[in-house]
Amino acid sequence: MKKTLIALAAVAATGAAFAQSTVTLFGVADTAVTYTKTGAAKKTSMTTSGLNSSRIGFRGEEDLGGGMKAAFHMEAGVNTDSGAGAGTNTNNQATGGVITDNAISKGGAATTAATNGTQGLTFNRRMTASLMGGFGELRVGRDYTPLFWNQTVFDPFGTNGVGASQANASANPATLITGVRASNSIGYMSPSFNGFQVQLQTYLGENASDDAVLGKNSGTGNGLRATYAAGPLSVALATAKYDTALNVKHEGTNFGASYDLGVAKVMAVYSNDEDTGAAKIKGYLVGLTAPLGAGVAKLAFSNAKQGTTLDTDKVAVGYVYSLSKRTSIYTTIANTKTMASIKTTGFDLGVSHSF
Repeated sequence: MKKTLIALAAVAATGAAFAQSTVTLFGVADTAVTYTKTGAAKKTSMTTSGLNSSRIGFRGEEDLGGGMKAAFHMEAGVNTDSGAGAGTNTNNQATGGVITDNAISKGGAATTAATNGTQGLTFNRRMTASLMGGFGELRVGRDYTPLFWNQTVFDPFGTNGVGASQANASANPATLITGVRASNSIGYMSPSFNGFQVQLQTYLGENASDDAVLGKNSGTGNGLRATYAAGPLSVALATAKYDTALNVKHEGTNFGASYDLGVAKVMAVYSNDEDTGAAKIKGYLVGLTAPLGAGVAKLAFSNAKQGTTLDTDKVAVGYVYSLSKRTSIYTTIANTKTMASIKTTGFDLGVSHSF
């Protein structure tokens, strides 16, 4: 059970009482033993976030009356294998610092051994303030981008561990710093109307208008995600345009869907990403999750293709066994094969605990 602190603000000297507010401490500790083999190269290591992303955070709400609430969310990524914190980025550009949150699969920027993990704990995963009401939610700060949500929601492995979608990994290279999250963002989530909901986001690179090196638009972007959920069916479409550097734009669109058959939940994602001057990256995933005993079985096939230089397949199979509502043990095995017939095998065996 999450530990919740209920705080009633003290009565002011005038005798007026403030509204009731809540603050919750939450987190995930997820650690795995990971084995990888590519050709003759073999490696065994301790890794983090094989099932769920390891994190620690605080969130809270205040009732403002009249159906309105104010809220905050502070969430920091942690590497449970070493205790190191995950880095962040201040302006959605290479000049804004490093991101150490799994550069390729998480859409972050590459980093060096000298800086990796030395920045201490940062609230890199999400750092937002919100106003909520019948109008929906207005959210400002560092937050997830609309384009990322379909990749993780419709992936049986949630873009975590060795089973994470190959399509997402290839569409979010190290140069696309906002492949998962964006700093300096302004976002809006509409209420649900008969199952339909819309998410809008814009974010800032904070460059001067006369910056001849970075350009005034570098680090800026806009995204939209529209969803429909009713009964066992869920579908979503997302599109976005980002300025990743001077005169370099990233345009992306993806579509995801899932249907719960009861005995299994099937899901699929198709994505199309393009950077200025580069060939399009087209990716897809088909997969399912199914209850099995005291746990859940997972299966996924994903592919990413770019012109004549990239064509990679991945097959992943996994099983999550629930020891309780908050603790699970899991295992995943995945195999990738490139167009040059280079094969890689990955294996995770870990434990995940939430609080």
